[in-house]
Amino acid sequence: MNSKTKNFSRYIFVLGSALLLFFGGGALSIVWLRMEISAVAKNCGQLEGQMEIVGREVNQLRGQKSKSLRPSSLAVMVEGRLSMPVARNTFHISGSDLVDRVGDGRPRLYKVQGEFAGTR
Repeated sequence: MNSKTKNFSRYIFVLGSALLLFFGGGALSIVWLRMEISAVAKNCGQLEGQMEIVGREVNQLRGQKSKSLRPSSLAVMVEGRLSMPVARNTFHISGSDLVDRVGDGRPRLYKVQGEFAGTR
């Protein structure tokens, strides 16, 4: 064998080994990615199942809430404990009295109100 043929066969061997490593590594990485995708899909399935369970519980609680907030249910719950006030416990307030005590909801300047520090 001459040196040219020997160098060429060595070159072919190195090139073949490099290609084998490259494609073998690619195949292994594809298998690894498929396994990761499978694990993530399994986890998503479990989470969707848990979401379904929580959704059912939320709907059940909403039903219980709406049932307990019905006027008939509320009347049964407060029966004997809640009644109309007697006339002597009823106070009638005029609109002007309400504005004087609470205000009309608009911000007022302290200077206009006549209130200053230490005057109360």
